[in-house]
Amino acid sequence: MEAVINITAPIFFLIFLGYLGIRLRFIPKALLPGLSRFVMYFALPALVFTKLLSMDLNELINPQYIMVYTVGGLSSFVFTIVVSRMVFRDQWEACGIRGLGSSMSNSAFIGFPILLQFFDHPMMHAFAMAVMVENVILFPVGLIFIETVLGKRNANGKPILLPVIKRIATNPIILAVFTGVVCSSLGLVLPVFIERGLDMLATGSAPAALIVIGGSLVGLSIKGSLGQMSLVAFSKLIFFPLIVTALLLLTPNMPSDLKVAVIIFASVPMFSIYPIIGGEYGEQSFCASTLLITTVLSFFTLSVLLRFLV
Repeated sequence: MEAVINITAPIFFLIFLGYLGIRLRFIPKALLPGLSRFVMYFALPALVFTKLLSMDLNELINPQYIMVYTVGGLSSFVFTIVVSRMVFRDQWEACGIRGLGSSMSNSAFIGFPILLQFFDHPMMHAFAMAVMVENVILFPVGLIFIETVLGKRNANGKPILLPVIKRIATNPIILAVFTGVVCSSLGLVLPVFIERGLDMLATGSAPAALIVIGGSLVGLSIKGSLGQMSLVAFSKLIFFPLIVTALLLLTPNMPSDLKVAVIIFASVPMFSIYPIIGGEYGEQSFCASTLLITTVLSFFTLSVLLRFLV
């Protein structure tokens, strides 16, 4: 049990520090968006790029890993929609928002820091594949479903697919993956000063990300139906990883470290911009409350999970 605490405690300690820093006004809350962008546009891309540059490209893509994570996420998405519609009689667009929260993991700000604590070596290929699945498959599927049931289109008459493609093409982590793969395949070697500068940036990715998560919880309160919130929390923290674990029984040849990584990514709370996405459809209060509940509960669910994985 001590080994588990040594993995999860530093993660949630930094989240708590971020919460206290904003709550006690040591850090102005107005700085959080800037710190978040530092992580997304500088620190994490630097980490991804430098690690992929030194990796064997044959290790980067594992079809079984991608299949397991994709099917697990889509299963959680569909399960949450069906229960939300059949049990709670929610509108279809609200069902889609619930489903999106149950299938989109916070792999960058929580999942990857946990991976850094769990493994002696950075599982960069596992992180890169998780990010690609989330941004290329799961997130577009969720948005397209919501927009389809709403019957919405942009002012210029173009379907929702185009802005989704733009989001994928401009995602800094996906760009870092692509650039790292290209540079690695060409055998490029960075100048020493650039390599050291990127390494310095990379070391700040995990702690800064966790501070952002903690700070973003300040001011959130639980408003709305506890039933629907519990459904999303259950689907994200329990159903998603259970499906992934079941699917891993069909992939006995997958490396054990990748199996652990995909379970961890499936088990973390939903992405931190969930309230922002929900706000576009009148569900910001619900999404913020669900994010708060799920993040708090994840300390206990992740501790139990890691107890079996250690």
